[in-house]
Amino acid sequence: MASADITYENMTVEDFCHVANSLLTTPDQHADFAQLVLTGRYEGSQAVIDPIANRMDDDEALSALRDYDSLLGLHPNIVVSTPVMVYPVPKKEDTLTKNIHVSSHFTNSRGPFTAPVHTIPNCCIGKWGTHNTLRVLIPELHHDQRSSQSLSQDELRIFYEKGLRPAVQQLLGDQAAEWPATYADEMFRARGRNGQLSFQTKVIPEWHLSELGDCIRACLAQNGCSWGNGMVFLHQIRGVKHSSSHNLDHDASQQAFEAFIADNNLDLTAIQSTGDWWIDVGVEISSEEANCLAWRTDSHFHIVKQVCDLADHVAARITAPGSSKYTRDMVSHLPAVSGCRISPGPRARGRFDVEYLQMYTTDKSLTYRQDQGHYGKFITCKDVLNGRSKEYIQNLYQLYRNAIRSNYSLARVEVRVPLRHACTVLLDLGEELVRGSLVSFTRTVWWSLRSYRALGLKFILEWQNDGDKSHRRTKEALLLTAGATWLLNGLHSTPDKGASSKDLMAAILPHVESAGADPDILAYGSPTADDDVDSEADTDSEDEDGPARVRQRRDAVTIPAFPYGMVFLRRIRVGVAYPVPRFNRGPQFLSQKSFRYFFGVDFAEVDTEFFGAGLVVPRDPTRVQNKTRRTLVWYNWGQESEDKIFHLVDRGYAMNPGDHDEGSDVEMDKEAEEEDATKQFSDMDLDTALTWIYRQFLLDVTSKAPNRLLTQEKSYCILTTEQRTRVTEATYKNERLSEYFRDCQWKVVGAKHWQLIFDRFFPPKGKKLPSSSQNYRSMKYFLLWDDLRGKTDAATFYRIRGEIKARFDKLYWMPFAQTDRVWWTKFDKTFTKSSGLPRLDASPLVFVNRRAPTW
Repeated sequence: MASADITYENMTVEDFCHVANSLLTTPDQHADFAQLVLTGRYEGSQAVIDPIANRMDDDEALSALRDYDSLLGLHPNIVVSTPVMVYPVPKKEDTLTKNIHVSSHFTNSRGPFTAPVHTIPNCCIGKWGTHNTLRVLIPELHHDQRSSQSLSQDELRIFYEKGLRPAVQQLLGDQAAEWPATYADEMFRARGRNGQLSFQTKVIPEWHLSELGDCIRACLAQNGCSWGNGMVFLHQIRGVKHSSSHNLDHDASQQAFEAFIADNNLDLTAIQSTGDWWIDVGVEISSEEANCLAWRTDSHFHIVKQVCDLADHVAARITAPGSSKYTRDMVSHLPAVSGCRISPGPRARGRFDVEYLQMYTTDKSLTYRQDQGHYGKFITCKDVLNGRSKEYIQNLYQLYRNAIRSNYSLARVEVRVPLRHACTVLLDLGEELVRGSLVSFTRTVWWSLRSYRALGLKFILEWQNDGDKSHRRTKEALLLTAGATWLLNGLHSTPDKGASSKDLMAAILPHVESAGADPDILAYGSPTADDDVDSEADTDSEDEDGPARVRQRRDAVTIPAFPYGMVFLRRIRVGVAYPVPRFNRGPQFLSQKSFRYFFGVDFAEVDTEFFGAGLVVPRDPTRVQNKTRRTLVWYNWGQESEDKIFHLVDRGYAMNPGDHDEGSDVEMDKEAEEEDATKQFSDMDLDTALTWIYRQFLLDVTSKAPNRLLTQEKSYCILTTEQRTRVTEATYKNERLSEYFRDCQWKVVGAKHWQLIFDRFFPPKGKKLPSSSQNYRSMKYFLLWDDLRGKTDAATFYRIRGEIKARFDKLYWMPFAQTDRVWWTKFDKTFTKSSGLPRLDASPLVFVNRRAPTW
């Protein structure tokens, strides 16, 4: 919601960049720079950005080129006029699973039906040329209960052994001798000693290709398999637009089309007479002054109306913000500047039968990278918290700065139409329409906007990672971490609008009154009904006990929005008074499910996963790890004196003063204060903190006492749940081990071995434990010890370890702590067992100090 006491300053994008640069180049103004570029706030004003001020000038010279980008074709036979490389065992990743926005008529033994092409079970059997794939679609395997388009291993075996190989044998004769006899034989050959698969290809000459389809169908039928019913081949040519550029006139389009078909070795007569064929036709518009062009959001209606030749009301319907056919792709965080993707549907395809339409800018190519469901470079919250963001953002920032010299963006409109319209669609956009649909920025302004926002996010995340952990782990700071990664990824890709991202937007963006809100500025916009943008499914259920948050409901009072012309965050706290940048304290946080989506762990596990890592070598980021809960926080139930057991403060020792957040909004509610034990720890003096750590250590050792392998067997430790919460030094001074253990192995050790386990429990500065450590990362005392290590100088820390070691030496027994776990239960012949249980049975290994125990 807008504040009544704030002023608003209208700015062009160039004005905004000028102010940002001024702050960036002024000493001690980096916090103000970050506040401006991320929230639009500066000196009591809110920037309101107007990118339409950069509408296309009448005198700016433009050029336009038309091209053919991709082709899709269904045909009963293979109509390629060049040899094809065929896979005896297809690669699963080449299976068509992504929506290609076309449907067709199919037939199987149950009759004819119509379905989206990508829903038909298929496999890629071969390739030709550089970018061209050949898939076989098997409608006989299509049914409502099938959950995957990929063929199973058994289905691939049947297709190869009963269809493909017998057909090759008939067509190629002796050449088929080099083909594997069975599917299993090829899988055996392909698998290396390391388990990796290396698939081979076989060549089928062009003069046999036209016969292969019928031959496969016949062989399947002869072998009692009905899959040949309705089987078709999907020919796909991709990503060749720059090889077919031509002027926007009919003769040029015809010549380019014929060359396009010939260059890709297709039989023009066959594709024009038989099968279903679609082609992607595009027009790219560029500035002859090498400026960066982009589509205005308010141009979508006009372009779609012209390109598809639609009536006004039809064009308006399919470009309305709430239309399920229409998805906007915001550019550079500017809501008024966006491309779009439209699947018109059968009633809105227009004169050219447009199946799919896209409007976009070509600058995404600089960061395009298919990776884990994303279509551009991306970073995660886990990357940030694990310290991997600095180099990534620096490289992204440098990419944007380098682009100022070398890269300008073009505006592109592209349609997928039936092949018969290849030479007639997109021939007449009209110069007046194009000019009225574009904005134009100099390269300096265009790329500076992105680079400044990336740099602001870099500052924020670096300041967070450099700050005190007690502030770093707060909800407001973590929310800013999540918001920063979401914003950073959205600089060059469409911002994610999945369910968890909507939850995030509700917590990090400004809100407007829902009643009468302009739909063009609403954050959620229309639902993403297009799988070109992968995001978490919008059908997530609500958490019954999760924190309350605002969704975009009909009855919502306020909803997240972009009211200031750019995607700005709500107010953040940054600067000298705020050692760890964070959001201003607000009523909303992420649901438990959303928090886990962004961070990979629950909020309660953040300490364990990320902020205890100072004493542990980081895990391999590719390793899947088991999640463990933190140990309970020590509480004095009356089992201990309230007095401090360490007295270093009077001797002049102290912790370094931690950073203090001076924000007036940091008043913690009691529940949050109690949850965050480390925040209480940060406010203690050294003696109190050390007393707590030591008592927490005693509790944590018992909390991790091992159980037997079988769940129905009793624990090695005889203490009840309540007794385990009340352990003291006396517990570990008790020489009668049977009052703690049902079974254990013990060994009397000297000072050397006793020091060994002390060093593992209380590592010195610079000592790290292996990444495989199972217990330490989830023990509260261990995390507090890490905090203490960072809050003390070398001399103080040396004295602290000496004081704890003096008390540790008075204990009688301790588990034989390993480098990767606190308790070890394997049989060891050098240890003694007194329980009377079988000698060779596994049980905890225990070091005892100085003399043998009384069992």
